[in-house]
Amino acid sequence: CRTLNEAGIPGGVLMAPVLPFISDTDEAMEETVRAIAEAGATHISPIVLHLRNGGAREWYMRWLREHHPNLVPAYEALYGDRAYAPKAFQDELSDRIHRLARRFGVGRRSPANARRIAPRPPGPEQLTLI
Repeated sequence: CRTLNEAGIPGGVLMAPVLPFISDTDEAMEETVRAIAEAGATHISPIVLHLRNGGAREWYMRWLREHHPNLVPAYEALYGDRAYAPKAFQDELSDRIHRLARRFGVGRRSPANARRIAPRPPGPEQLTLI
């Protein structure tokens, strides 16, 4: 990120996917955001795991049953038959991450600003021959 920032290109991090009940612990998120800050990121855009049908959902739930069977009921309650965690869950997680970002000095904090692209500076003027 520092190299991009030095070149005038805001370098942020898409923090994704955040795995509910696995990588969203206070300790895991603090460690991740600290590393993002140390890399010089100007912003963080967190995204909670999406569980779309068609392969990803089936694979992930199979993996979860094998490696974290105690979390299967929590995932079923959180996602149901939806691809996305409820908005309230996503917002709460995003708020936690952005509080950590402020704590560690990461610049922009809102997803709208994080995705904003600065306008290009004017280029050289094309002159006409006639």
